[in-house]
Amino acid sequence: MIPPRLITGMGKFTLKTGRTIGVVGYCRVSTEEQAVSGLGFAAQEQAIIRECDRRALDLIALHTDAGLSVKTLKRPALEAALKSLDTGEGSVLMVAKLDRLTRSV
Repeated sequence: MIPPRLITGMGKFTLKTGRTIGVVGYCRVSTEEQAVSGLGFAAQEQAIIRECDRRALDLIALHTDAGLSVKTLKRPALEAALKSLDTGEGSVLMVAKLDRLTRSV
């Protein structure tokens, strides 16, 4: 199984500017049962990995929040993922499904 925190070497897609698109993945499950079983995370991780592979994007990190509600954006792994984008480490945030990120857009 792929480590839940960091995945590297998935391939690269380079913009005309020469900058590589780095994807920061984010997964979340809302219940402790899902977190303990790992089934929710596994499906989300695989969906993100498959999409990065399909698009030849470099998945540089995969952050996970376990047993946390989507009611707030104050989630440790989400904050870390967004910080990766702010610092330029990554350029794209990818989730398996929009409801893993927020309740409403």
